[in-house]
Amino acid sequence: MSKSILKYLTFTLLVILLVDCNRGKRPGLSEGRIEYKITYEQQEIGGYSASLLPSKMTMEFRDNMVKNTIQGGMGFFNLVNVSDLNNYKFITYLKFIDKRYIFKGDKNEPPCCFGLMDGMDIEFTRQTKEIIGFDCRKAIASFPDDGIESFDIWYTEELQLDKPNGNSPFQKIPGVLLEFNTIMGNANMHMVAKSCDVTRIPVRIFELPKNYTQVSKLEIETILNALLD
Repeated sequence: MSKSILKYLTFTLLVILLVDCNRGKRPGLSEGRIEYKITYEQQEIGGYSASLLPSKMTMEFRDNMVKNTIQGGMGFFNLVNVSDLNNYKFITYLKFIDKRYIFKGDKNEPPCCFGLMDGMDIEFTRQTKEIIGFDCRKAIASFPDDGIESFDIWYTEELQLDKPNGNSPFQKIPGVLLEFNTIMGNANMHMVAKSCDVTRIPVRIFELPKNYTQVSKLEIETILNALLD
């Protein structure tokens, strides 16, 4: 066997070993896209079967900017939240058929369109598991004063996002949520990450959309609640 062939085989073997050893491990990932599966506690919401409601959320992140997109109804419904984690600001825009609305939140303002989950207590545990290749820790959310059923939260600290939940009810959680519950309008949602795409995210996706009517927080939440009531 020639030396050149031997070198090639040795290099190929090292590449295979490195890929295998690092499969599923993405520590310090600074930009990319995560897809979540959405399921609902209710069988019917606002006269719609849960099977017709959005079944996926896409999270795109880069440079401490995060864009969460929930889309459903064959594209007729689109709810987007863009968070600037450096300045604790967010923008929410909602599209339903041909109606387009946008709300710009002030600094440190509570999130729009999702339940605030007042009175939520967070208990951190030592339990761990892996979700889409990330090491996750478990926390438990409980509501001693409201009678809301407790639920598990799984989060990872392997993404380079500073205070990723600063604009959400989960501010105490130090990592990115990969499995959790939330409330959108009157819908109780369970989300779990199903895939992660390590890819370049263009800066332009965080820019303000055009041709949207600016409304107040109350107005956009009233419109969303009416759709899901």
